[in-house]
Amino acid sequence: MNFNAGDLVDGRYLVTGLCSDSGGMGQILFVEDSMGGGKERLVLKYCREEGEEYIKRFRREVRLLEGFSGNSKVVSVLASNVFHEPPYFVMDYYPEGDLTRIIDELVGSPERQESVFNQMIDCISELHSQGVYHRDIKPQNFLIGNQGVVVSDFGLGMEPGSSSRFTSSSMFWGTQGYLPPEFESGGFKSADETGDIFMLGKSFYVLLTKQNPTYLMDGGVHPALFYVIERACELDKKRRYQNLSDMKQALQMAYDVIIGRGGRLGEVNQLISTISDRLENENKFSSLQVIEFIDGLGLLDDDDKIRICLELDRAFISLLVLPKLVSHVPAFLKIYSLMVEDAQYSWAFAEVITKNMKIIFEGEEVSNRGRAKALELAIDSAYRMNRFAAMNTCELMIVSVADEELAVHVVAVMQRNKHGFIEDIEPSQCKSNTIRKYLKSLKV
Repeated sequence: MNFNAGDLVDGRYLVTGLCSDSGGMGQILFVEDSMGGGKERLVLKYCREEGEEYIKRFRREVRLLEGFSGNSKVVSVLASNVFHEPPYFVMDYYPEGDLTRIIDELVGSPERQESVFNQMIDCISELHSQGVYHRDIKPQNFLIGNQGVVVSDFGLGMEPGSSSRFTSSSMFWGTQGYLPPEFESGGFKSADETGDIFMLGKSFYVLLTKQNPTYLMDGGVHPALFYVIERACELDKKRRYQNLSDMKQALQMAYDVIIGRGGRLGEVNQLISTISDRLENENKFSSLQVIEFIDGLGLLDDDDKIRICLELDRAFISLLVLPKLVSHVPAFLKIYSLMVEDAQYSWAFAEVITKNMKIIFEGEEVSNRGRAKALELAIDSAYRMNRFAAMNTCELMIVSVADEELAVHVVAVMQRNKHGFIEDIEPSQCKSNTIRKYLKSLKV
C-alpha cells in the first residue's frame, strides 16, 4: 500500500509528502496531525508490506521503541496504531537527517568524531541495558537531534537469510558490509552485544573514510583509532570487545593519542593497551610497538613509570626475551627497578616480580649483565617484602645456573646482597662450580 499527498491516514494524519523511501519494508511520510497536538512537522512510518511476517516484525519494532519512551538516546514514538491497515507509528521529524550528512565535518575534526562516536555507543548502551540488540546498525540509523544523536530503525530488516534485508540500503555502502559473519550463518536470531559492537566498528569506519565497510583498509585512519575499529570488527566474535564499556574506554585512549590530550602518558597507555589486547585476543604483537612503549615509558615521570610497571603482566615480560627485543632489556630493567625500589606494593606482589624477573633471567638471548640485573631485582623484592615464595624463586634461579660466565655475574649479585636466604643455599644443589665455591667460602 502507498500513500500520496492529501491522503488521510487513520482518519487523523494528513500526508503532505514523502520523507524517505529507502527503508526495507517501511516508508516514511511527512504528515500533519489534523487534531492538532502542537507539532508543526511530523513523520509517519508505516509497513507497506502485507505479509504476516512483515507486519509482525513492524509491530515488534513499535513495541521495542515504545519500551524506550522518554529516553533521549532513542527515537520516541508519539503515536501508533499497529492494528490499523497498514500499521504505523508517528515520530518527530529530524531536519538534520542521519549521520551520513555530516561525514565531511567528521573527517576533519577528531574532537567531533570522538563526540559522535561516544554518542553512538551511548545510544546502543541504552538498548543493551534492557537486553535489546539492534542488529542493523549503520550510520543511516542514527539521527541528529537537537540534544544529540538518537538511534532509530528497530527491526525493519527482514528475517535472516532474506536477500531483501541485505540490500535494503540505496547508499554507496551496502548494509551487507556491516553484518558480522555469524549473522549470515544463523546467528542473527541469537544476536548478542558483540554483533552490535561489530556493526558500530564498521559504522565508525564508514564515517571516517566514506569507503565501503566490507573490507577495512587503514589508509587515512590514525593507527590508534584503526586498531579500535579492527578489534571491534574481528571476524571471531570472541576476539572483539565483549562489552561497550571496554570499546568506549579503548576509543578514549585512542583519541587521547590523536588529540594529544593525554600527552606522552596517553600515548604510552594506548600502546600498552594495544599490545596487551593483541596478545590476549590474537596472540600477536608488533616489536616496533613494544620498543616504542619502552622508549616512551622511559620519558615519563617516575610516579607514572612505577604505576605502569605495576600493571605489566607476564605475557608482556615474555616478549622482552625474544631476539628482536633483548637489546631493550637493560633500558626496561632500569625503569622496572624504580618500581621494585619504591616498594609500594603488597608483600604478595613480590612473587609476581620474581616470576617476571625469572623469565628474563632464563632468556638465553639476554646478556649476562641483563640476566644478573633481573636476578638482583628479584632478590631485592623478595627481601623487602619478606616473601618466602619469592625467596624460593630466587634460590631456584641461582642453583639453575650452569654457564660459568653467567655464574661470575651471579656471584657478584650474591656478594652485594648478603641476605640469609641467599647465603643459606646448599652448595651441592648448584650446577655452577663458581657459585658452589662462593657458597662454600661463606661456611668456612
